[in-house]
Amino acid sequence: MIFENRLALSAMAGVNNAEFCRKQKASLVILGGFNADRRALEAAEKAVKRGRKEFLFGIDGIEGEIKKLGRRKFAVNVRSSSLEGYLNVAELVAEFEGIIEINAHCRQPEFVEIGCGEWLLFNHERLVEIVSKTSRIAPTFVKIRGGHKLDYEKIARKLFDAGCLAIHVDAMIPGGGCDFSLIERISRIGNVIGNNSFVDIESGERIIMAGAKMASAARAVLRDENFFEKMLRSPLLSQPVELSCGRFR
Repeated sequence: MIFENRLALSAMAGVNNAEFCRKQKASLVILGGFNADRRALEAAEKAVKRGRKEFLFGIDGIEGEIKKLGRRKFAVNVRSSSLEGYLNVAELVAEFEGIIEINAHCRQPEFVEIGCGEWLLFNHERLVEIVSKTSRIAPTFVKIRGGHKLDYEKIARKLFDAGCLAIHVDAMIPGGGCDFSLIERISRIGNVIGNNSFVDIESGERIIMAGAKMASAARAVLRDENFFEKMLRSPLLSQPVELSCGRFR
């Protein structure tokens, strides 16, 4: 898969709908996070009650957002308590030549307690099982969070062996900052989209120079609606890039 630049819009629950994504100059936009089955939707409703912004619709709503997106390279970030939910979304995005991004990143307790988000990172055999199934249907990314005492390289190898096209790593350091070493280590194994503390050209280029194929931003885009347009002034960040693996090229 070829992308016209190295920029990606990272998923933001309650923000990244089609209308918001269509405005961005990043070559890859990630819709969601969305919820793909009943238990995940119920968890989202609980999160909303304590002030979280979440998308409160199911598969039909996801399809509606994809259709409104237009001709953009896109991924759908999704949470599900069941394998069936992930498979349903994989089939949907495949129909529109998109990518499914398995959310193993969300740390909100309503989702973790039903086996979503970071629960998958700490129970990575389940995550590998999901990826092995979805990647037979559609290109599959996995969004993970750094900062834990985990063998990230071991997990990455298993995910790439299962068919993962790219690992989207929020390379957070507890207390603040980006763990460029984590990006570098995973990038030696397979495709990485680097995320965390991407706020200007210098920080975005540093993510790429650490080995990531693409750099993703979220909150910086909320602060400056022209963020990606400004990042395209960088010869490095504006380069086309290819993500490929055995199943999807």
